[in-house]
Amino acid sequence: MLRLSFKACSIFPLHVKWAIFLDSGRIDAATKQLQDEQRRLARLRSDYETITRSRFHALRMFWFSLKGVFGLGKDDRFAVWSPGVTPSFGSRNGPSHAPTRTPQERHLFHSWADHATLSADPPTVSVVIPVYNHCDVTVRCLQSLSDMWPATLAIQVIVVDDASTDQTPSIFTELTGVDYVRNAQNQGFVRSCNRGAALARGKYICFLNNDTEVREAWLDHLVTLAESDPLIGAVGSKLIYPDGTLQEAGGIIFRDASGWNYGRTADPNDPRYNYPRDVDYCSGAALMVRRDLFLEIGGFCELFAPAYYEDVDLCFSIRSLGYRVVYQPLSEVVHYEGLSSGTDIASGSKRFQEINRPKFHEKWFRVLEGHYAPHPSSVPGAARRLKNGPTILIVDSYVPLYDRDAGSLRLMQIIRLLCEANFQVIFLPDNYAPMQPYTAELHQLGVEVLHHVEQGRSQIQSLEEILPFLDFAWICRPELFHKYESMIRRNGATKVLYDTIDLHFVRKRREYELFGGNAEDWQASEREELSAARKADATIVVTEDERRVLNQLGIDPVHVIPTLHDAVVISNRRSCGERSGLLFIGGYNHTPNVDAAKWLCSEIMPLVWQEEPTMSLTLLGSNPPESILALQSNLVRVPGYVPDVGSYFETAKLFVAPIRFGAGIKGKVGHALSYGLPVVLTSIAAEGFGFTDNLDCLVADDAPSFAAAIIQAYRDEALWNTLSAGSMRILAPFTADAIQPRLIGMLSQIAEMSAPARV
Repeated sequence: MLRLSFKACSIFPLHVKWAIFLDSGRIDAATKQLQDEQRRLARLRSDYETITRSRFHALRMFWFSLKGVFGLGKDDRFAVWSPGVTPSFGSRNGPSHAPTRTPQERHLFHSWADHATLSADPPTVSVVIPVYNHCDVTVRCLQSLSDMWPATLAIQVIVVDDASTDQTPSIFTELTGVDYVRNAQNQGFVRSCNRGAALARGKYICFLNNDTEVREAWLDHLVTLAESDPLIGAVGSKLIYPDGTLQEAGGIIFRDASGWNYGRTADPNDPRYNYPRDVDYCSGAALMVRRDLFLEIGGFCELFAPAYYEDVDLCFSIRSLGYRVVYQPLSEVVHYEGLSSGTDIASGSKRFQEINRPKFHEKWFRVLEGHYAPHPSSVPGAARRLKNGPTILIVDSYVPLYDRDAGSLRLMQIIRLLCEANFQVIFLPDNYAPMQPYTAELHQLGVEVLHHVEQGRSQIQSLEEILPFLDFAWICRPELFHKYESMIRRNGATKVLYDTIDLHFVRKRREYELFGGNAEDWQASEREELSAARKADATIVVTEDERRVLNQLGIDPVHVIPTLHDAVVISNRRSCGERSGLLFIGGYNHTPNVDAAKWLCSEIMPLVWQEEPTMSLTLLGSNPPESILALQSNLVRVPGYVPDVGSYFETAKLFVAPIRFGAGIKGKVGHALSYGLPVVLTSIAAEGFGFTDNLDCLVADDAPSFAAAIIQAYRDEALWNTLSAGSMRILAPFTADAIQPRLIGMLSQIAEMSAPARV
């Protein structure tokens, strides 16, 4: 800048002095311009100092070095601004003005500041949001992210601005807690995503389009599923249109590399789209990937720049390394498709969809040979193409109400074991009802549940669609076997199994022998069950006793799959002296349980109370009728259904099961054994476990003997300890580790059988 002292000016001739005076106006203007330039340089210097401390600067310097080595051009495509620094995009000489904020922008600034976890490091997930113009769309996306901020996850949010020309830079440089980076030139979706991923610090990178709105727990559900299996490399969300219809439930790629949005415009509640499953790909609009895997692959392949097929290519690459790509329906994201790229495949960036398809086909030609041909009729099979093992249909009256009855608990445990063994399980409830929360829990195991939705498919239509894929059909109860067996046989390759649950005719015969009545009732049940067993490829029972009964009646093969009971691990288990009272549990829709509770209170407990007048009794169980509720007194409690019954088993002194008629194995007894709780049983209640009286349990079949056994075990601590220790020994053959090999071995054996003659 020109500086002239008074002394210097005095030595100039008068005409020079006058010229300088006349020029002083221009000198003042130049001085002001230079001062403005100094302030601008100071601002840039401060910004540069921030940049040089960032990870991006190291990557940028490395890029410059590579450009020098390989003789590439000198122009750098990228620029970056740190939070709090507002770059100037207007006239160099014009003053900068604070932009006027919309109500939506002000609301975002206010709500975003409330998230204390923004600075948590290291984050679990780095959310990368590429943007280009449409700042109002991006504001809406981040507002939804703010509104649905995960309570238990630390996340990093990275906004990659692909050289927007609207207000995007001025908004996101001011948004505290966002890692905002900007490309100096427009690079497209692929390169912007890769640039954002280079700044990610999380275990996972979640790519999220800016034209989306996330719903509650969307990210939690992605992480939960990813953490459930170390072989899951990527997880994608359910994409929903703003009108509430489904956009995509995972994607299908056909043999010619053309794609299909599975479920497009369908009802998002349709059961076909509501269980996690392995898919060809999930859209990059909401896709979470393991960061280490993403880096190993090299990120999105720039062969597909600027966009389209890069997400498909990434998912194929992940699978080629032995990892899974899984769709998670609980993670819901509304996608305003076309806001940023349009919908016309003949123009704009959308045209690259058809440009990149041949590139993808050439790269993955060998893999695509095993895919389905491009046709709507191929969709059901293509959607299930990546199933890991055999497909098994299970049919019962309703979804397993595992906390309400022992039969449901057994079936739920069998389903878990099958899923763990990589079976694809499909469940058909005869009532066609999605009873909750049980249906949702089946879904998250990976089970496809066929059920009713408004204006959806009928039960028969649902069954017809899955018939071609069935290796096995496991049908519970004789009446359901006769209802569905003939239809399932239309697929001649399907092995049909009949699960008795228990032998109904044995239970009814015992009830007849105890109370009398019409013998035709149990005899008709016997004919019905034996007919089902003869038609089935194999019959399943729950005890060796029932297998012998059927073998003697000419039924073979018969397999035993009992109830499953793993020991409950309890720290500081209570001793005999720290417990009190008796416990019984049973679903009261089952008549043997109603009879047992009544007999216990009317004939057994009065004898016990003569010796132990303060002994309490708890009758747990769902759906107690009036006759059971009427048993309540100061010593008898009837709590009804209790979601978690653990505390009752941990504090009771004895478990009693005075079952006078019934069949099969009694889940209530196994439940007590799993807690190490001594049991007093009738002979019928003890069936199937292999008990030894006075060593593992006490057995009594009349009221006086049963009462005496209760009093003996209640008073004798040494006997109590012996029975408790014996319960663990009895339980060993009924654990999941013991049953799973038997279950899988049984199915393998049945699969190899030739079809028997049907009766």
